Amino acid sequence: MPYPHLIAKIYYSPICITVQKFMAIHAVMESRLSGGARLDAGDPPPRVEDWNIARDGSTAIIPIRGLIDQHHVKTMSEGPTCDLDDVKAAIDISEQDPSIDRVLFNIDTPGGSATGVPETGRKIFGMRKQTVAFTDGEANSAGMWLASQAKRFYATPSSTLGSVGVWSAYTDLTAKMKKDGVKINSVHAGRYKLMGSWWKPMADEERAMLQAQVDKLHAEFKTAVNNIRPVEAKFLEGQVFDGEEATQIGMVDGLVEDISELLN
Repeated sequence: MPYPHLIAKIYYSPICITVQKFMAIHAVMESRLSGGARLDAGDPPPRVEDWNIARDGSTAIIPIRGLIDQHHVKTMSEGPTCDLDDVKAAIDISEQDPSIDRVLFNIDTPGGSATGVPETGRKIFGMRKQTVAFTDGEANSAGMWLASQAKRFYATPSSTLGSVGVWSAYTDLTAKMKKDGVKINSVHAGRYKLMGSWWKPMADEERAMLQAQVDKLHAEFKTAVNNIRPVEAKFLEGQVFDGEEATQIGMVDGLVEDISELLN
């Protein structure tokens, strides 16, 4: 079935994801659409309530891997996705289990949709039990937001972290439409109802409103990162660091060679 919800998520909503990953998704999507491929929702993944949460002694291990989203939208990245509904459910189960003393978030993600990330971050920050975040791949953008809310955060030297920023992209096809002799006559009510439409230039007032949205999220992102381990503002402008650099600027608490160093 057609899946316009995915396109709306990727192109017309504020996102916390590295540009490199976005371009990879865009390339796959463009290729499939040009070939007439269908965007199918696919079978929903099993809910976390049906899983056995990974354990190591009294430590629960919650994965945050792949593109981040909420209420699970199947992506076109040919890779794993992380549904924040599952993460929050796993947190609740871990908090209620008296045999679990510590929760380790195993993170490898370039980020994803911004929707649900602030709320999930606050849920991690407010956990009563010990929390540790770890990455040996990447903890970027939305992944960095979530990882930073654990009481301790460790990374391998060659991992990548950061990308503290928010953005959105809007297509303007007005020049192409003029060349092709195409005109859309829209009928609408509400001054800003067509804001971001690809068939008209973006007005300065509209751009200012959209900029205010991403600025607000970016400010919230930076505040969240600084909740536990303050980082200088100059390092919170979208840059990506390796594990060693991230440790030097205080973005993570220390380096480990692999996850086994953090387990019981």
